[in-house]
Amino acid sequence: MDKGAHFYRCDFQVHTPRDRRWAGLTPTSDEDRRAYADRLVAACRAEGVAAIAVTDHHDMTFVPFIRRAAAEEVDEAGNLLPEVNRLVVFPGMELTLGVPCQALLVFDADFPDDMHALAMTALAITPANPGDSKNAEVVRLDKINSLVALKEKLDEHSYLKDRYIILPHVGNSGDFSLLRKGMAGKYSEMPCVGGYIDGAIDKLDGGNRNILAGQDKQWGNKRIACIQTSDTRRDDHSELGNPSTWIKWAEPTAEGLRQACLAEESRIAHAPPQVPQTYIANVSVSTSTFLGPADLALNPQYSALIGGRGTGKSTMLEYIRWALCDQPPAGDEVDTPNYQLRRSRLIDATLKQFSATVDVRYVLNGVPHLVRRASSDGSVQLSIGGGELRSCSEEEVRSLLPIQAYSQKQLSDVSVRLDELNRFITAPVQIALNRLERSAIDRSNRIRQAYATVQRHRELLRLLENRALEERSIAQQVEAIRGTLGGLSSEDQALLAQGSQYTAADRAMEAWSAGADTLRAKAAELSSLIAAQRNSAATAPQDPIAHQELLAQAHAKYMQLLDEAGGLVETIARSAGSVADAASEPDGPWVAWGRARDSFRTRYTEATERSSAHRERLSEMARLEEQLGHLSQELARGHEQLATLQSVEQTYRDERAAWIESLAERDDLIDRECALLTERASAAIRVRMRRFADGSGFLGVLRGALQGSRIQSARLEQLTGSITAAKDPRTHWLNILDELERLSLFDAERDLAAERPQTPTLLASGLSAGDIQRVADSLQPDEWLMLSLTPIASVPIYEYQSGEGIHIPFENASAGQQATALLKTLLNSPGPPLIVDQPEEDLDNPVMLEIVKQLWLAKGMRQIIFASHNANLVVNGDAELVAWFGYRNEGDQSRGTIMGVGAIDVTEVRDAIKAIMEGGEAAFRLRREKYGF
Repeated sequence: MDKGAHFYRCDFQVHTPRDRRWAGLTPTSDEDRRAYADRLVAACRAEGVAAIAVTDHHDMTFVPFIRRAAAEEVDEAGNLLPEVNRLVVFPGMELTLGVPCQALLVFDADFPDDMHALAMTALAITPANPGDSKNAEVVRLDKINSLVALKEKLDEHSYLKDRYIILPHVGNSGDFSLLRKGMAGKYSEMPCVGGYIDGAIDKLDGGNRNILAGQDKQWGNKRIACIQTSDTRRDDHSELGNPSTWIKWAEPTAEGLRQACLAEESRIAHAPPQVPQTYIANVSVSTSTFLGPADLALNPQYSALIGGRGTGKSTMLEYIRWALCDQPPAGDEVDTPNYQLRRSRLIDATLKQFSATVDVRYVLNGVPHLVRRASSDGSVQLSIGGGELRSCSEEEVRSLLPIQAYSQKQLSDVSVRLDELNRFITAPVQIALNRLERSAIDRSNRIRQAYATVQRHRELLRLLENRALEERSIAQQVEAIRGTLGGLSSEDQALLAQGSQYTAADRAMEAWSAGADTLRAKAAELSSLIAAQRNSAATAPQDPIAHQELLAQAHAKYMQLLDEAGGLVETIARSAGSVADAASEPDGPWVAWGRARDSFRTRYTEATERSSAHRERLSEMARLEEQLGHLSQELARGHEQLATLQSVEQTYRDERAAWIESLAERDDLIDRECALLTERASAAIRVRMRRFADGSGFLGVLRGALQGSRIQSARLEQLTGSITAAKDPRTHWLNILDELERLSLFDAERDLAAERPQTPTLLASGLSAGDIQRVADSLQPDEWLMLSLTPIASVPIYEYQSGEGIHIPFENASAGQQATALLKTLLNSPGPPLIVDQPEEDLDNPVMLEIVKQLWLAKGMRQIIFASHNANLVVNGDAELVAWFGYRNEGDQSRGTIMGVGAIDVTEVRDAIKAIMEGGEAAFRLRREKYGF
């Protein structure tokens, strides 16, 4: 775990059997008390309570027993739990003060046991005998008549100063609450930053809520955090952690609790808090010329990198971006920075000479991923869920482990790069867009395959039409010749008359044999598919799940289907095979038919040779009949092929319709994101999708397809422009494609009798009749197919709200306005980790505190990593983790290092912020005073 602040589920009013209102057993021996403490720790584990404050009235007897039980807790294997996973136990007391009110006094979690008595002595509390089963009757501490006096009394003792926090009771009016009539002065003067209530916060009435929120002038507009507690005092622990408060700290100290109260929006929750489940957990650099070896664990919420200029903050961010293959925008180093070139120089100068590697651990929805990138050749390896590292592509890393990252002043440059601006829309839905892109590519490939089959189908149809025409001609020629034959015997005439019948019968026999072959081949394909399905579903899932019996039943049904289908296919294959094989069986009908046909042809030839007067015509008729036989066989085979292609046109149309719908689905997705971006930008940015707005890709492919056709370029631009300008651009685009396809299929030489296809849409879109003829002469079906798979792109239109109801083109807003609007949008949007290097350089100072407030909510939706010189972003933005950088040697600014890591509830971190960051002290003062947090 990183060294930053994390949420812990807390119950800060846990009583023990010493409480006089305790329900259950009251152990008195050390052994029994240890047993009770073990049960309490186990109950906390079972309820998911991570921290408790043991706060008996004016008593701390049970604290050592519970702390020891927490320290000795073991896991299922009997091993001691790591310290980071142990129950946190804050020692404390519930005080009854002369204010009058009650208050919880909570000490650091490591406050020594041997100082408990000293703390009680400091408050003039006479402890009850530790051996007694119950605590003594509670005596009000009448001399402590204000919370100011309580703090002064405690601070008189150095061993207590800064090691405690006071939380007064702030429930609805009652004997023990500070929020009672006449207590406004005591409330407004108190030094406390938090209070507690017995039970859930929703029990508070509206007036008291306003007081705690600092919205009541009579109570000094003093705002404090409210911690809900269970006030549990039952041996069965049924009330433990009900309700709980989730509190964030880096170290379990009173100062950690104080800092949480000072930033309650960020650090205190009364319901399970939202914490990003996708985040960068760690970056490790094997070595570098500047930072040397470096290892930095990052917080899932907000991590801030601070330090003097040139100490390595930006370098570390660039290493993360480089390892995750984040592609920075290119520039020209004149009008805009060339971020790609800068990063390349950084990697070459600091890593490459050592062949260094950068490891980034990225947690994706709870699953750890490790990316390792080598500087020697830029290669990338990826491990998922602790598996082995394997080589992968940059695109795979970008797609699987996305980030949104911006270098110094890059937000101010976004508006001049449409692709960068579009990232604001695409980044939150990049996974869905990648899925749609893969689907579109897959459909495009299937469309190409289907179209090729369609073309074969069309060519086969034309071929069969030609062959059928040729067959009719030859058959009629044979009949005409037969009609001129006279002087033949009646037997010979009858024999010659049977020639056409034998030809038709031979054609039928050939078709049946071909059909059987086709069925056998298709049955073999289906049999292979069934076998593959059977192998993949050989066994049902064995992991225990709900309704396992239903799963087994479904699996059995499916396997039965495969068995039955396999049997049917085997029967078809066997039957088809018997027919197809019969063509070569000696006793089969096809062989017998061949003998009968050959016998007839012998007799037919003999009959023709007996007629010397008609020898020439009979010879011609024999030649034609032989040709007719070959044509019959060819037609039989062709019609068999045609039968297998009957559905190709419909398949192609279905695939094309699905592809077009996938384009619309993508546009719908981006359209929704445009609306969400407008909402997240709080109307500072308005984005709307203009569909079919960019025809540049289509125009480029069209020009390439018609190159050399002598069609003017302006005419093609006009044609493309007619699509983007149409009232219904989708229909107009499809009509143009339809007419272009018909032109690409038209062959003037082949289709002599046919008219050129009508093209009213092309004529209305700027092409002349001569242009259309040139298209028909030049455009080929394959070129048309490429054009048909080139969509007319949709384009987001960005506007900036410069005033109420006034919007201007986004690029016309100032750089500061643009960057502010964009950063606000990013912070208000869920998404992958957000990395920004020195965001303050892009922002106007007056909006800095607005950004601070957005940070509190943003880090619940996405991980944020800033490198910053602005103390308000770090302190009042309430960074969960602060890493401060410095020079290895003060006099040598050529090498930086990570000086330390922690959170602002740690003294060392606060001191570092004050020493390093200009305005650091003022930021802490603002945290304490201006917001009244």
